[in-house]
Amino acid sequence: MEKTLNASFIYGIDAVLSLLLACGYCAVVRKKEMWLIWLYFSVFVANIGYFALSISKTVEEALLANRLAYLGCVFLPLFMLMTIMKVCKVKCTTVVRFIFITISSLVFLIVASQGYLSLYYKEVFLVFVNGMAKLQKVYGPLHNLYYIYLFAYFLIMLGVIFYAVLKKKVVSYKHAGLLAVVVLFNIAIWLVEQFINWDFEFLSVSYIACELLLLFLYGMIQDYERAMEQGYNQSEKSSMQTIDIDTIKNSWPEVNQLSNREMDVLVQMLEEKKRKEIAEELCITENTVKKHISSIFAKLGITNRNELLEKIGKS
Repeated sequence: MEKTLNASFIYGIDAVLSLLLACGYCAVVRKKEMWLIWLYFSVFVANIGYFALSISKTVEEALLANRLAYLGCVFLPLFMLMTIMKVCKVKCTTVVRFIFITISSLVFLIVASQGYLSLYYKEVFLVFVNGMAKLQKVYGPLHNLYYIYLFAYFLIMLGVIFYAVLKKKVVSYKHAGLLAVVVLFNIAIWLVEQFINWDFEFLSVSYIACELLLLFLYGMIQDYERAMEQGYNQSEKSSMQTIDIDTIKNSWPEVNQLSNREMDVLVQMLEEKKRKEIAEELCITENTVKKHISSIFAKLGITNRNELLEKIGKS
């Protein structure tokens, strides 16, 4: 009885963690990835199914719980593949996506036929191992189709990662390596479960680990892209500032009278920033900005910003 409670408790904890990860991701992350959200919920559904199966009292309850677990497990590889393709910047057309979704849906319908048709399971019996409910099955002719389905998805995932590395679409080899670890880790757990008869679905735990790895990786890539974008914008901005200053100095000799700090303020003014924005950008007070602007106007022989912009041909 204690083992049952322990196993059921772990399934329950896994389900709660999956739901918390999904809700936390939706609440905290601004730029959300839809497929990653679906991945979280599929793991949640799978673990709820495992939990319900472990405490089932009848064959009917166990079959219903098993279908629920398979609902998460069948679509999980699809969502993981789409997430990996997104991370690797490999485009997936609407047609290809539709084909993947259709195949996954058909596989689920075959799997869900358990208890109604003899395609996936010929016969099922409810047994209790150490007090925990477990389905004992006689496999049907299409049962191996699920294995082929999973293995095909794993191979496609690895193929996408390899293609992204080859075409230099991933940010770094480290990111590609982490993605490969996510896929290979699931393959390893799945293969071990095929050869060792355990009373516990260790994939339920491996899914959580993969969720965390994907979330960590996705965060790393977003941070990297944000830093690169800021660096690019700053570089572009600096380049524009240099061109503006050189042009102004050549066409307006009085500008050479300005101090370095006044030149900084002038550049900000040319970007049509307000005094408060200039103060924040240059880490000085608004009063200091006001004094610099007055000095600039006096040295250049102008009285306001409009004259400044007109003088350099920006208005």
